[in-house]
Amino acid sequence: MICELLSLSIALAKPAFHADLTIDNFQPGDVVSYPVVIVNGSADGPEMAIGASWNTAIRFPVANHRYTAIVELKPGKNMVLLHSGTSTMKFRLDYKPATTPYKVYAVYLTASDAGETYYTTDKNDKFAIRRKFDVALKLLQAFTADAMNRAGYGRKSFSLELDHDGRVITHFIKSPHKADELRALDGNGIYSHAYDVVKSHFQESNSKWCCITGFTNFDPLTKKTSGHLALGGGAQGCFGSGSMQWWPETLKEVPRVFANTTFLDPEKTFEDSAFRKTVWANVSTAFGAMLHEMGHTFGLPHSLDPFSVMSRGFDHFNRSFCSIEPPVAGKADPIQFTQDQLTRWDPFFAARLNYSPWFQADAPASNKAPEAPNAPAIRFDGDDVVIDAAYGIRVAGSHNDGIQDWFVEYKTGDLPKKLKLSRKDLRSKMKDTKETFQIVVIDNNGQQAQIDDKLPAGGN
Repeated sequence: MICELLSLSIALAKPAFHADLTIDNFQPGDVVSYPVVIVNGSADGPEMAIGASWNTAIRFPVANHRYTAIVELKPGKNMVLLHSGTSTMKFRLDYKPATTPYKVYAVYLTASDAGETYYTTDKNDKFAIRRKFDVALKLLQAFTADAMNRAGYGRKSFSLELDHDGRVITHFIKSPHKADELRALDGNGIYSHAYDVVKSHFQESNSKWCCITGFTNFDPLTKKTSGHLALGGGAQGCFGSGSMQWWPETLKEVPRVFANTTFLDPEKTFEDSAFRKTVWANVSTAFGAMLHEMGHTFGLPHSLDPFSVMSRGFDHFNRSFCSIEPPVAGKADPIQFTQDQLTRWDPFFAARLNYSPWFQADAPASNKAPEAPNAPAIRFDGDDVVIDAAYGIRVAGSHNDGIQDWFVEYKTGDLPKKLKLSRKDLRSKMKDTKETFQIVVIDNNGQQAQIDDKLPAGGN
């Protein structure tokens, strides 16, 4: 058993390497710019263990000889250890922390008359909140890198604010309002209030805020939840803390949490899982929704792709961290999903993120405001759409909220600085959309411009 293996002194100088244990999504010596990586491959046992040492190894299930696992790296060279069945191996991965000033910051917003608590606990517990936030954001970061890699852009992700021990720093901020006052607001009201309170603590030009509201509450008498939201845009993604009691506090807890089929009765407790009513599904939906709303802060609209981060595809966030999905409430059988059923970034959205300053590990801060003369611009010139970009065009396309029918990407060679498109052709491409659609451009500096166009009455 793996638990027995981890307690033994293993002769690591001469490990038994077997082809039955593989890592398929990395090459030895690959370098990443973020600490927690998703690893998948084949294994010959019913479970596998992976870690930077056997003392820190995490066990993951194996299904049909395939596994998906995570491991946290330290800055520099890492010799990752793996074991499954009769096979043991070492694998080198290097972690070079990002140096970009563009970061996502963890914010925990509390009411003026409450401490650092969350639903189901009345005691102050900054330590637990910090640990849960640390795990959550590292999983979001790891997922994003993995999904960008699957989209063909390498392991690009956003950067986090970390302390000297590599832990996510949580900023605890108090609202001037009491909990009951905040719970009386609707989601838009909470979002706007949180934005106004949080923005005084950060510079919006190079920060995004993942803000959790600590005053989310479920009333067992009315069977209603208050203080809960999931909204994003501008610099802030804002989410309720209703499911936080179930979030993993350590990376070792991740496989257990994503396998927890405990039934959650929406008549008795907070429950938000797209009707799947289990612990694992509530955590999956919470983390997926967090990433969805942060996607809006990165400038992304909604999608109709059922497995997109920017649709309800975020409910399947857990599938990037397990090899088989546990049953949902009322079902006995687990779900064996395919690679096509993993949550993903739409091709157009992945292309946009690829050039975003938030996804460049070592990008310098720009001294130019978004409205500076050198920012890209889009204008109408009669029957044409004219795009100007002094630094060159990387991506241009058109979409409606939920529908994307066209985009072009310039990956190599001399980048065009002007692009003229026929409005008639664009309207033809967007014929299945609503009346209004957006035309978007991303330049070589990751700056974005957007303009709305309308389909004429009766078609294109």
